[in-house]
Amino acid sequence: MHLILLKIPRLSIKEKTFSLDIWERFKRRYGESRAHQLVHALAKPVRLYSIRVNLLKTSKEELSEFLINEGWDVQIHSQLSMALTVKTKGPKAITYYQKSPRIVIDKIAAESVFVGANLFSAGLVRLPKFRVNDLVSLVSPKDQIVANGIAQTDSKQPKGKGIAVKTTESFYSVPSLRELGLFNKGLANSQSIPAMYVTHLLEPKAGERIIDLCAAPGGKSTAAAILAKDKAEIIAIDRSKKRLAKMQQVIANHGIRNIRLIRANSVELVKNQTIKADKVIVDPSCTAIGVRPKIYNETTFDDILNSASYQKSFIWAAAKVARKGGIITYSTCTTEPEENEKVIAYAVNKLGLKLIEPTLKLGANGEDTGDGLELEAMRRFYPDTFDTPGFFVAKLMK
Repeated sequence: MHLILLKIPRLSIKEKTFSLDIWERFKRRYGESRAHQLVHALAKPVRLYSIRVNLLKTSKEELSEFLINEGWDVQIHSQLSMALTVKTKGPKAITYYQKSPRIVIDKIAAESVFVGANLFSAGLVRLPKFRVNDLVSLVSPKDQIVANGIAQTDSKQPKGKGIAVKTTESFYSVPSLRELGLFNKGLANSQSIPAMYVTHLLEPKAGERIIDLCAAPGGKSTAAAILAKDKAEIIAIDRSKKRLAKMQQVIANHGIRNIRLIRANSVELVKNQTIKADKVIVDPSCTAIGVRPKIYNETTFDDILNSASYQKSFIWAAAKVARKGGIITYSTCTTEPEENEKVIAYAVNKLGLKLIEPTLKLGANGEDTGDGLELEAMRRFYPDTFDTPGFFVAKLMK
């Protein structure tokens, strides 16, 4: 068998793995040199992988010691009470097995196995012929080999719920919370530093009613429950039955009792409800341009505009459901002002919400979109500067 060491997939304008629309927008806002830095950062995982500790069941110190004993380089985050960071291993070359079956997997799965995750059956797209225990290569829809592994099933079996391929070679690796038993025991979850920062800005407390308008798969709802010591009333709304089922399992694993799930379109539900909340979480779907690692990106300007319109509907719903003096957090994992500062401008100038400057300031100021907003009150996380996903956070008061 002829062996070749593969290079790590890179985002490239020339190879059309990175959206020309977004590239031109990056150049216009930041200049060509900085645009290159952003694209290169997006193509890599973070250097410090972040883990959210379930303080209802364990401590940062106890979990840190466990991970160190498993061979990981761990640090306790000095400013976020739930956060640990673990040094990502890699990059390293992987082997190209010329005659191995090449299994095409979806983009999300490809970005996961790129950092060492196993491939679950749900990520399968196109299957060649292979048998159990065959050595296979995992390939993105753009024909990028992202990992090698051992087949746990064969190509004749339909998609199931389990692991389809156990990853044996990947360009990077981070701790598998599932394999370490931490996920199923509800001791820890993967969550980015900016995402944990959102919940810290929310400052959930015992006795409060908190509504999460875009709840599944549950990262921010469960984080709020942890910070409130499971003594807040949390109403988590999402329209996806499948995602809510996964969220229910996460809640059960965490041992959380005070989250109530509602399957509904939040915007439509709020129109006909008189219920009021002390605090509201708005973390709507976005173009996800800031997600790392990103093996390719095809976002268009139309995608951004469509996403922004969708996001404004959730800010409207949050303004309706929040009581007077209530707090709203808004966050996205994208870089574009239309989905970030412009949505906040709509909230302030059209809905009458007040932008609140956070006492804990992580990241950088928001970008000036000419809407008269206080830039220091909005927080941006740039992947080339902060070793995080591209992320945006703002805190508002009704």
